[in-house]
Amino acid sequence: MEAKDVEAIYPLAPMQQGMLFHTLYSPETEVYAQQLNYTLSGDLNVAAFQQAWQNVIDRHAALRSAFIEHEQPLQIVLRRVSLPWEEHDWRDVPASERQQRLVALLESDRRRGFDLSKAPLLRLTLVQLADREYQGTHKFRTITGAVPAPTHRFSLLGSK
Repeated sequence: MEAKDVEAIYPLAPMQQGMLFHTLYSPETEVYAQQLNYTLSGDLNVAAFQQAWQNVIDRHAALRSAFIEHEQPLQIVLRRVSLPWEEHDWRDVPASERQQRLVALLESDRRRGFDLSKAPLLRLTLVQLADREYQGTHKFRTITGAVPAPTHRFSLLGSK
């Protein structure tokens, strides 16, 4: 991370320090991590969907934050970060296998942690199950104490 990439640096508030401590002390805990899963049906413009999520990250400093330990724990807000995006096409996978694969994918994502020193603490996966059916998941780690509800902003940005 270079100085030109940094928008702001903040010391952590006491609540954030506690959240960071618990996350570092027990990284496998899901206390401050959430995985949201949803099904989308219809004609999905995947590029627009991905761009809408990138717009959410661009708009909210909390989603562009990383956390480092210096002389004290700090929140580093970056000017720009790219959305971690994973996409799978399972249209050719037999229906009997899809559910097993989906369960394995979600479990793998659940176990995968975040490097707190690298923003964003958010990632998205989109699986195309059929021509007009998708399974989406996003996982994020909360340390900021006030992460906006991403789906609220997404719905506004997606309707441009």
